[in-house]
Amino acid sequence: MASSSAPEKAQSETSSRRGTNKKYLAFLLLILLLLTALSLHQQTTMTRSLLPSLSDSVVQQSFSGQSTFGEADLIIQRSFEQSYAHILPCKKSSWKAMDSRIAIDCMQQTRDHIMSQNITVPWWFQTLLRDILAGGGGVYAPWHHFYTTKPPFHFCTVGKVATTEWRKVFCKLNAQDCVDDSSSCRRGCTWKTTQKMPAKAPWAVFVRDPLERLLSGFLDKCYNPRTRKNQGHCEPNVVFNPEKPLMNAKNKPYANLLDSLDIEGQEKAMFGAYVDVLPLKWNVHFVPQAMFCDLHRNIDKYDFVGNMGKDFYFDLDRMANQFGGQLPEILNSTFGYKDHVMSGNHENTGKQGSGHAMHTPAKVARFYTARTVRSALEYLSIDYVMLGLQVPEWARQMLKEESSTIK
Repeated sequence: MASSSAPEKAQSETSSRRGTNKKYLAFLLLILLLLTALSLHQQTTMTRSLLPSLSDSVVQQSFSGQSTFGEADLIIQRSFEQSYAHILPCKKSSWKAMDSRIAIDCMQQTRDHIMSQNITVPWWFQTLLRDILAGGGGVYAPWHHFYTTKPPFHFCTVGKVATTEWRKVFCKLNAQDCVDDSSSCRRGCTWKTTQKMPAKAPWAVFVRDPLERLLSGFLDKCYNPRTRKNQGHCEPNVVFNPEKPLMNAKNKPYANLLDSLDIEGQEKAMFGAYVDVLPLKWNVHFVPQAMFCDLHRNIDKYDFVGNMGKDFYFDLDRMANQFGGQLPEILNSTFGYKDHVMSGNHENTGKQGSGHAMHTPAKVARFYTARTVRSALEYLSIDYVMLGLQVPEWARQMLKEESSTIK
């Protein structure tokens, strides 16, 4: 009896595990389907509820000769009012604070207030507050603040706004620090000078169109399977790069969900699927730019604000002339901006050899759809409102073309 009961018990345990794995997989898929449906419903409801006011806005602005207010602006306005407008003012100033604790505490107060007062906000905004306040969120990490004395200025670096190149710039600016005190350097480089910074050293930052930054992040962190596995930044990893694969009915691991797909020619579908689920776990490379360095509170205090758009090289030239010293030479050795400025070339083609550089409008047309544009505008509305960025014309045109086909 004892010998026959052991196989029966093992068989029972195996069946139980199979049942558990099936239930878990079904549960995961159900959650993804529900969240996608919820996002679509909220997006459709938002747009439809705003359509009556669209004609009024257009009529009002046409009297002033500026009939430019469209669906994109309505999405941004409504999304901001439903989410980011609930961010509480900070009692202490986070401006020029070397310790990011002030910014963290202020955002935590916002999250606590929303939860305690039972304020209704979009689900993606709830997860955004959760993730940027988490220990591994990275938004308030000290590596977003570079500074140098040659010439003296502070710099806020934002993920997916040429961060790799800006690291090279500050390594060159602070090269002497590594000669004098190599203990302060990592691999012969430091982004923060060991010298005492002047009290009134200016502050600078570069920002970027949120839609193009989002796609650049996707191409850099998600599109290539090897990068997706090695870096783990294409979150949520439980969907795009599970560490512990789910087991099938035969107790064998399923293949990675994306590895088993033929995505050739399916760029729009893949990017759309990512945008639908990215708020389940916000990765630092996709968090709105306004959250970095508390820019949504302080950008008006910056001495220099550049834009990594079509005039990027001209903004680099403006920055070089404003701060002087060795900065022009080092910026040119990193970005090669001088030739573009001298030739009057207003086209930012991105870093040569980079698979995630933007070549607008060709690349955005391969990945974006009107639906994806709407979702991205909703998630990133704070960047357009607080950083004064403009919705690119290709995105407006994409929304117009879909609207015309529906009519």
